[in-house]
Amino acid sequence: MKVIKIRAKKFNERPPEIFQPLLWGLKWNALDAREDKEDIILAALNYGNLKHLRWIIKTYGKNEIKKVLSHRLETEIYPESRNLAKVFFSVSGFRKNRQ
Repeated sequence: MKVIKIRAKKFNERPPEIFQPLLWGLKWNALDAREDKEDIILAALNYGNLKHLRWIIKTYGKNEIKKVLSHRLETEIYPESRNLAKVFFSVSGFRKNRQ
């Protein structure tokens, strides 16, 4: 019996152009929406606007965003953004230190 693998969700290779100013520290042409999702989510939360937040929710889903943010250091997220993450994505807390 032949097994066929199916990809769960097809991602665009890169996020929309509106993310380019937020991801200035990364090489835009090498950016991958799946592999760089943590950086994309963090940038959208810290520097983005409502369009950025809508895109990450549509692309990754609230549960995945919550999971990513829960594993990030508290110092990586601006205080205002921490409050937003707690309210909007139900993040109960962030990591306090590296392990």
